[in-house]
Amino acid sequence: MSVCSSWHLCGIMTKNRSKKRYYSGHSDSESNKAKQCKQRGPSDDLSVSVSEVLSEANSVLFDDNPNVCSGECSVDPDKSVFVSEDDGGVKAGKMADVGGQPTNKDLMDFMKNMRKSMSDRLDVMEKKLGALDVLEKKVSDFDKELKKMWVAMDDRAKRGDERLDRLEDRVDGTDIGVARVESRLADLEKQREELRDDMTYMKSQSMRNNLVFTNIPEDNSSGSESSDVTEAKLRTHLQSALKIAKETAESIRFERVHRSPGQPIPGKTRNIVAKFTFFQDRERVRREWKHLRGTNFFMYEQFPREVTDKRRKLVKKMKEARDQGKRAWIVYDTLYVDGRPVRD
Repeated sequence: MSVCSSWHLCGIMTKNRSKKRYYSGHSDSESNKAKQCKQRGPSDDLSVSVSEVLSEANSVLFDDNPNVCSGECSVDPDKSVFVSEDDGGVKAGKMADVGGQPTNKDLMDFMKNMRKSMSDRLDVMEKKLGALDVLEKKVSDFDKELKKMWVAMDDRAKRGDERLDRLEDRVDGTDIGVARVESRLADLEKQREELRDDMTYMKSQSMRNNLVFTNIPEDNSSGSESSDVTEAKLRTHLQSALKIAKETAESIRFERVHRSPGQPIPGKTRNIVAKFTFFQDRERVRREWKHLRGTNFFMYEQFPREVTDKRRKLVKKMKEARDQGKRAWIVYDTLYVDGRPVRD
């Protein structure tokens, strides 16, 4: 027990003595003796021994008779404050023997044990605080590393955003370029179609004076038939099959008369392609096509392949229109029904 606790117990004991004096009618001398036990600090009289102070405190705490303490307080050995107890697993033993009082050595031993216990606890706390310091340092280092990583990630994200922006600009530029290229390609396709139509038209114009005659006998006994022989056979065919007068047939002028294709085909008769010098002669001969009905001879205008393919598709529609009693004919690559062109 500390000295401060002794002072506190002595104050309590003094208050109890004042109450006893009031009820029992004690003299002033006894009251003065009681006042000698009232100590408030180390600056007061220290003539009272520690044993007396502890005895009086013990009598106040454990004695049921209020009139026992009238000078010197007796101590009950069985109710002494200082008993044997274990502190932190260390057995201190009894601080006072039976009928005796605790000595300064007992108090010093008790204080040493308390100081040792507190020292051990402080050591444990210091170790824990040291561990906390280490942990705080690790957390601080981790926070620094995390900040570095965050800065690096932020820089990388910014660079990625910049690259993405540049890429988007390039993509936008590429889209614009692709749109221009597509527009240019569309223009080129249109020009190509126009050029193809122009070429087809030019071919058809170069074939404007041509007529093709089929199934006219061919003589390949001496090799490929010559153009003179072919022209003579054509003139004879005009007279016999198309019923053209001999003088007219002989007066017609040709730029060229030849078999097509160029090389003979075994077992087949090649067609005769006649290029008239004058378009009027060609039309005079073409208008006689009605005489070929019921024969194995045919005559038609020569056109480029593109126009021929279109005309073949229009022939079926022309026959359907004629079966319906309508006037239908084909001019170049256009079908006319009752004088009106029919578009696909």
